[in-house]
Amino acid sequence: MNYIDLTIIIVILNLPILLFYKKIAQFINIYDFPGDRKIHKNKVPLLGGYILIINLILFFTLIITNNLEFDLIKFLFASKYNFLIFFIFSVIVFLIGAVDDRIDINPNLKLFILSIVIFLYLFFDDNLLINELRFSFVENKIYLGKYSFAFTILCLLLFINACNMFDGINLQSCTYFLILSASLIIKDFNNVFIIFLIIPLIIIFILNYKGKIFIGDSGIYLLSIIFGYLIIKNYNFNSILNSDFIFILMMVPGIDMLRLFIKRLLNKKNPFRGDRQHIHHFFLKIFLYNKTIIIINGLIIIPIVLSFLLNSNLIIIITYIALNLFLFNVIFKSKKN
Repeated sequence: MNYIDLTIIIVILNLPILLFYKKIAQFINIYDFPGDRKIHKNKVPLLGGYILIINLILFFTLIITNNLEFDLIKFLFASKYNFLIFFIFSVIVFLIGAVDDRIDINPNLKLFILSIVIFLYLFFDDNLLINELRFSFVENKIYLGKYSFAFTILCLLLFINACNMFDGINLQSCTYFLILSASLIIKDFNNVFIIFLIIPLIIIFILNYKGKIFIGDSGIYLLSIIFGYLIIKNYNFNSILNSDFIFILMMVPGIDMLRLFIKRLLNKKNPFRGDRQHIHHFFLKIFLYNKTIIIINGLIIIPIVLSFLLNSNLIIIITYIALNLFLFNVIFKSKKN
Protein backbone atom coordinates (compact mmCIF):
# COMPACT_ATOMS: atom_id res chain seq x y z
CA MET A 1 0.00 0.00 0.00
CA ASN A 2 1.57 3.31 -1.09
CA TYR A 3 1.09 6.76 0.44
CA ILE A 4 -1.52 7.86 -2.12
CA ASP A 5 -3.70 4.78 -1.62
CA LEU A 6 -3.41 5.12 2.13
CA THR A 7 -4.36 8.81 2.01
CA ILE A 8 -7.44 8.05 -0.10
CA ILE A 9 -8.50 5.29 2.33
CA ILE A 10 -8.10 7.57 5.37
CA VAL A 11 -10.05 10.37 3.68
CA ILE A 12 -12.89 7.99 2.78
CA LEU A 13 -12.99 6.55 6.31
CA ASN A 14 -13.07 10.06 7.81
CA LEU A 15 -15.85 11.40 5.57
CA PRO A 16 -18.63 9.91 7.79
CA ILE A 17 -17.17 11.87 10.73
CA LEU A 18 -17.43 15.10 8.75
CA LEU A 19 -20.97 14.31 7.61
CA PHE A 20 -22.38 12.89 10.84
CA TYR A 21 -20.47 14.77 13.53
CA LYS A 22 -23.76 15.93 15.11
CA LYS A 23 -24.89 12.34 15.64
CA ILE A 24 -21.48 11.44 17.09
CA ALA A 25 -21.61 14.48 19.39
CA GLN A 26 -25.08 13.51 20.65
CA PHE A 27 -23.86 9.98 21.34
CA ILE A 28 -20.73 11.09 23.24
CA ASN A 29 -22.65 13.90 24.98
CA ILE A 30 -19.70 15.98 26.17
CA TYR A 31 -20.06 19.73 25.70
CA ASP A 32 -18.20 22.89 26.60
CA PHE A 33 -20.64 25.34 28.13
CA PRO A 34 -20.25 29.16 28.22
CA GLY A 35 -18.66 30.53 31.39
CA ASP A 36 -16.76 33.38 32.99
CA ARG A 37 -13.52 32.84 31.08
CA LYS A 38 -15.16 31.39 27.94
CA ILE A 39 -15.62 33.37 24.74
CA HIS A 40 -18.36 31.26 23.08
CA LYS A 41 -22.03 31.84 23.91
CA ASN A 42 -23.55 28.41 23.16
CA LYS A 43 -22.67 24.87 24.19
CA VAL A 44 -20.20 23.22 21.78
CA PRO A 45 -19.38 19.48 21.56
CA LEU A 46 -15.83 18.53 22.62
CA LEU A 47 -15.36 16.15 19.72
CA GLY A 48 -11.80 16.76 18.49
CA GLY A 49 -10.14 14.16 20.69
CA TYR A 50 -12.61 11.49 19.63
CA ILE A 51 -11.92 12.14 15.95
CA LEU A 52 -8.21 11.73 16.65
CA ILE A 53 -8.56 8.57 18.75
CA ILE A 54 -10.73 6.95 16.06
CA ASN A 55 -7.93 7.53 13.55
CA LEU A 56 -5.30 6.27 15.98
CA ILE A 57 -7.30 3.07 16.52
CA LEU A 58 -7.63 2.73 12.73
CA PHE A 59 -3.88 3.12 12.33
CA PHE A 60 -3.22 0.60 15.12
CA THR A 61 -5.61 -1.90 13.49
CA LEU A 62 -3.93 -1.60 10.09
CA ILE A 63 -0.52 -2.26 11.63
CA ILE A 64 -1.60 -5.16 13.85
CA THR A 65 -3.51 -6.89 11.03
CA ASN A 66 -0.51 -6.40 8.68
CA ASN A 67 -2.57 -4.40 6.18
CA LEU A 68 0.05 -1.70 6.61
CA GLU A 69 3.70 -2.71 6.57
CA PHE A 70 5.45 -2.11 9.88
CA ASP A 71 8.63 -1.11 8.01
CA LEU A 72 6.85 2.12 7.01
CA ILE A 73 6.90 3.28 10.63
CA LYS A 74 10.05 1.50 11.83
CA PHE A 75 11.88 4.82 12.01
CA LEU A 76 9.49 5.86 14.80
CA PHE A 77 8.86 2.53 16.46
CA ALA A 78 11.83 0.19 16.76
CA SER A 79 9.50 -2.78 17.25
CA LYS A 80 5.82 -3.66 17.50
CA TYR A 81 6.33 -3.65 21.26
CA ASN A 82 7.30 0.06 21.13
CA PHE A 83 4.32 0.76 18.92
CA LEU A 84 2.01 -1.05 21.36
CA ILE A 85 3.42 0.98 24.28
CA PHE A 86 2.91 4.18 22.27
CA PHE A 87 -0.70 3.22 21.50
CA ILE A 88 -1.56 2.21 25.09
CA PHE A 89 -0.18 5.38 26.66
CA SER A 90 -1.72 7.59 23.97
CA VAL A 91 -5.12 6.07 24.82
CA ILE A 92 -4.48 6.59 28.55
CA VAL A 93 -3.61 10.27 28.03
CA PHE A 94 -6.69 10.68 25.82
CA LEU A 95 -8.87 9.17 28.57
CA ILE A 96 -7.42 11.58 31.15
CA GLY A 97 -8.40 14.45 28.88
CA ALA A 98 -11.85 12.95 28.22
CA VAL A 99 -12.52 12.64 31.96
CA ASP A 100 -11.26 16.20 32.45
CA ASP A 101 -13.68 17.40 29.75
CA ARG A 102 -16.56 15.77 31.61
CA ILE A 103 -15.87 16.48 35.29
CA ASP A 104 -13.08 19.14 35.29
CA ILE A 105 -10.31 17.41 37.28
CA ASN A 106 -8.49 19.45 39.92
CA PRO A 107 -5.36 20.95 38.20
CA ASN A 108 -2.94 19.67 40.88
CA LEU A 109 -4.40 16.16 40.74
CA LYS A 110 -4.27 16.23 36.95
CA LEU A 111 -0.62 17.24 37.01
CA PHE A 112 0.16 14.40 39.42
CA ILE A 113 -1.67 11.82 37.27
CA LEU A 114 0.05 12.99 34.08
CA SER A 115 3.43 12.85 35.84
CA ILE A 116 2.84 9.23 36.87
CA VAL A 117 1.64 8.28 33.38
CA ILE A 118 4.67 9.88 31.69
CA PHE A 119 7.00 8.24 34.24
CA LEU A 120 5.56 4.83 33.37
CA TYR A 121 5.68 5.67 29.66
CA LEU A 122 9.43 6.33 29.85
CA PHE A 123 9.96 3.27 32.04
CA PHE A 124 8.49 1.01 29.34
CA ASP A 125 10.11 2.85 26.41
CA ASP A 126 13.50 4.33 27.26
CA ASN A 127 14.05 5.21 23.58
CA LEU A 128 11.95 8.26 24.35
CA LEU A 129 14.50 9.63 26.81
CA ILE A 130 16.27 12.88 25.95
CA ASN A 131 19.89 12.02 26.72
CA GLU A 132 21.62 15.07 25.28
CA LEU A 133 21.12 18.65 24.19
CA ARG A 134 22.64 19.81 20.93
CA PHE A 135 22.46 23.27 19.41
CA SER A 136 23.16 24.47 15.89
CA PHE A 137 25.42 27.21 17.23
CA VAL A 138 27.49 25.07 19.64
CA GLU A 139 29.78 22.22 18.60
CA ASN A 140 29.82 20.37 21.91
CA LYS A 141 26.77 18.47 23.14
CA ILE A 142 25.42 18.69 26.67
CA TYR A 143 24.97 15.17 28.05
CA LEU A 144 22.22 14.89 30.64
CA GLY A 145 23.27 11.56 32.13
CA LYS A 146 21.28 10.66 35.25
CA TYR A 147 19.09 13.75 34.79
CA SER A 148 17.70 12.60 31.41
CA PHE A 149 14.69 10.83 32.95
CA ALA A 150 13.54 13.82 35.01
CA PHE A 151 14.32 16.24 32.18
CA THR A 152 12.19 14.27 29.70
CA ILE A 153 9.26 14.12 32.12
CA LEU A 154 9.55 17.88 32.67
CA CYS A 155 9.67 18.59 28.92
CA LEU A 156 6.58 16.49 28.18
CA LEU A 157 4.64 17.97 31.11
CA LEU A 158 5.52 21.51 30.08
CA PHE A 159 4.60 20.80 26.46
CA ILE A 160 1.21 19.31 27.41
CA ASN A 161 0.45 22.23 29.73
CA ALA A 162 1.62 24.84 27.23
CA CYS A 163 -0.57 23.37 24.48
CA ASN A 164 -3.54 23.09 26.84
CA MET A 165 -3.18 26.71 27.97
CA PHE A 166 -2.71 27.83 24.37
CA ASP A 167 -6.06 26.28 23.35
CA GLY A 168 -8.44 29.21 23.78
CA ILE A 169 -10.12 30.24 20.54
CA ASN A 170 -11.21 28.49 17.36
CA LEU A 171 -8.40 27.30 15.05
CA GLN A 172 -5.59 28.33 17.40
CA SER A 173 -4.54 24.86 18.58
CA CYS A 174 -5.53 23.04 15.40
CA THR A 175 -3.49 25.42 13.26
CA TYR A 176 -0.54 25.14 15.64
CA PHE A 177 -0.42 21.34 15.31
CA LEU A 178 -0.76 21.60 11.52
CA ILE A 179 2.22 23.97 11.55
CA LEU A 180 4.16 21.44 13.65
CA SER A 181 3.26 18.71 11.14
CA ALA A 182 4.43 20.80 8.19
CA SER A 183 7.66 21.73 9.99
CA LEU A 184 8.48 18.09 10.73
CA ILE A 185 7.79 17.12 7.11
CA ILE A 186 10.09 19.90 5.85
CA LYS A 187 12.71 18.68 8.32
CA ASP A 188 12.80 15.38 6.41
CA PHE A 189 10.30 13.58 8.58
CA ASN A 190 8.70 11.46 5.84
CA ASN A 191 6.68 8.96 7.81
CA VAL A 192 3.31 7.47 6.97
CA PHE A 193 2.13 8.16 10.52
CA ILE A 194 1.96 11.90 9.82
CA ILE A 195 -0.89 11.25 7.36
CA PHE A 196 -2.95 9.86 10.22
CA LEU A 197 -2.51 13.18 12.00
CA ILE A 198 -2.91 15.68 9.18
CA ILE A 199 -6.18 14.34 7.74
CA PRO A 200 -8.14 14.28 11.05
CA LEU A 201 -6.57 17.64 11.93
CA ILE A 202 -7.95 19.09 8.68
CA ILE A 203 -11.41 17.71 9.53
CA ILE A 204 -11.19 19.23 13.01
CA PHE A 205 -9.97 22.48 11.41
CA ILE A 206 -13.05 22.64 9.15
CA LEU A 207 -15.52 21.94 11.95
CA ASN A 208 -13.68 24.13 14.48
CA TYR A 209 -13.56 27.03 12.01
CA LYS A 210 -17.34 26.93 11.78
CA GLY A 211 -17.61 26.69 15.57
CA LYS A 212 -19.29 23.27 15.29
CA ILE A 213 -16.85 21.45 17.60
CA PHE A 214 -13.99 22.14 19.99
CA ILE A 215 -10.86 20.04 20.22
CA GLY A 216 -11.27 19.58 23.99
CA ASP A 217 -8.75 18.50 26.61
CA SER A 218 -8.94 14.95 25.24
CA GLY A 219 -7.73 16.23 21.86
CA ILE A 220 -5.10 18.57 23.26
CA TYR A 221 -3.62 15.94 25.57
CA LEU A 222 -3.61 13.31 22.84
CA LEU A 223 -2.01 15.62 20.27
CA SER A 224 0.54 16.85 22.81
CA ILE A 225 1.71 13.38 23.79
CA ILE A 226 1.80 12.24 20.13
CA PHE A 227 3.74 15.27 18.91
CA GLY A 228 5.97 15.11 21.97
CA TYR A 229 6.77 11.55 20.96
CA LEU A 230 7.34 12.48 17.30
CA ILE A 231 9.60 15.40 18.12
CA ILE A 232 11.71 13.51 20.68
CA LYS A 233 12.07 10.45 18.44
CA ASN A 234 12.97 12.64 15.49
CA TYR A 235 15.43 14.54 17.68
CA ASN A 236 17.06 11.36 19.01
CA PHE A 237 17.48 9.67 15.63
CA ASN A 238 17.71 12.58 13.19
CA SER A 239 20.70 14.89 13.59
CA ILE A 240 18.99 17.56 11.44
CA LEU A 241 16.73 18.50 14.36
CA ASN A 242 18.42 20.60 17.05
CA SER A 243 17.29 21.88 20.44
CA ASP A 244 17.14 25.48 19.22
CA PHE A 245 14.77 24.57 16.38
CA ILE A 246 12.50 22.71 18.82
CA PHE A 247 12.56 25.82 20.98
CA ILE A 248 11.36 27.88 18.00
CA LEU A 249 8.54 25.40 17.34
CA MET A 250 7.31 25.70 20.93
CA MET A 251 8.26 29.31 21.57
CA VAL A 252 4.87 31.07 21.45
CA PRO A 253 2.80 28.67 23.58
CA GLY A 254 5.82 28.03 25.82
CA ILE A 255 6.55 31.67 26.58
CA ASP A 256 2.86 32.44 27.04
CA MET A 257 2.69 29.61 29.59
CA LEU A 258 5.75 30.98 31.40
CA ARG A 259 4.23 34.48 31.42
CA LEU A 260 0.95 33.16 32.83
CA PHE A 261 2.71 31.08 35.49
CA ILE A 262 4.74 34.05 36.71
CA LYS A 263 1.78 36.43 36.65
CA ARG A 264 -0.44 34.04 38.61
CA LEU A 265 2.27 33.33 41.18
CA LEU A 266 2.84 37.07 41.63
CA ASN A 267 -0.89 37.42 42.26
CA LYS A 268 -0.73 34.45 44.70
CA LYS A 269 -2.94 32.27 42.51
CA ASN A 270 -2.64 28.65 41.39
CA PRO A 271 -0.51 28.76 38.20
CA PHE A 272 -2.67 26.01 36.67
CA ARG A 273 -6.01 27.74 37.25
CA GLY A 274 -7.47 29.24 34.07
CA ASP A 275 -8.19 32.93 33.58
CA ARG A 276 -8.69 35.50 30.82
CA GLN A 277 -5.05 36.61 30.63
CA HIS A 278 -3.86 34.35 27.81
CA ILE A 279 -2.21 35.68 24.67
CA HIS A 280 -5.44 35.38 22.66
CA HIS A 281 -7.36 37.33 25.32
CA PHE A 282 -4.73 40.06 25.11
CA PHE A 283 -5.04 40.41 21.34
CA LEU A 284 -8.85 40.10 21.36
CA LYS A 285 -8.96 43.26 23.48
CA ILE A 286 -7.32 45.11 20.60
CA PHE A 287 -8.29 43.24 17.42
CA LEU A 288 -11.19 41.26 16.03
CA TYR A 289 -11.07 37.45 16.01
CA ASN A 290 -9.73 37.05 12.44
CA LYS A 291 -6.86 39.48 13.00
CA THR A 292 -6.05 37.82 16.34
CA ILE A 293 -5.69 34.41 14.67
CA ILE A 294 -3.52 35.89 11.90
CA ILE A 295 -1.25 37.66 14.41
CA ILE A 296 -0.81 34.61 16.66
CA ASN A 297 -0.14 32.31 13.70
CA GLY A 298 2.29 34.90 12.36
CA LEU A 299 4.17 34.87 15.66
CA ILE A 300 4.50 31.10 15.30
CA ILE A 301 5.21 30.82 11.57
CA ILE A 302 7.60 33.74 10.94
CA PRO A 303 10.43 32.51 13.25
CA ILE A 304 10.07 28.98 11.82
CA VAL A 305 10.24 30.21 8.22
CA LEU A 306 13.20 32.47 8.99
CA SER A 307 14.96 29.56 10.67
CA PHE A 308 14.56 27.50 7.49
CA LEU A 309 15.64 30.34 5.22
CA LEU A 310 18.52 31.77 7.23
CA ASN A 311 19.64 28.60 8.98
CA SER A 312 21.06 30.77 11.72
CA ASN A 313 20.73 30.82 15.48
CA LEU A 314 20.64 34.62 15.37
CA ILE A 315 16.94 34.75 14.58
CA ILE A 316 16.26 32.33 17.43
CA ILE A 317 18.06 34.51 19.97
CA ILE A 318 16.57 37.77 18.70
CA THR A 319 13.02 36.37 18.63
CA TYR A 320 13.41 34.84 22.08
CA ILE A 321 14.68 38.07 23.64
CA ALA A 322 12.08 40.21 21.87
CA LEU A 323 9.16 38.02 22.91
CA ASN A 324 10.42 37.78 26.48
CA LEU A 325 10.83 41.53 26.80
CA PHE A 326 7.38 42.12 25.37
CA LEU A 327 5.53 39.51 27.40
CA PHE A 328 7.28 40.22 30.70
CA ASN A 329 6.61 43.90 30.15
CA VAL A 330 2.93 43.01 29.94
CA ILE A 331 3.23 41.09 33.23
CA PHE A 332 4.68 43.96 35.22
CA LYS A 333 2.41 46.57 33.67
CA SER A 334 -0.68 44.53 34.55
CA LYS A 335 0.79 43.88 38.02
CA LYS A 336 1.06 47.62 38.64
CA ASN A 337 -2.48 48.18 37.40
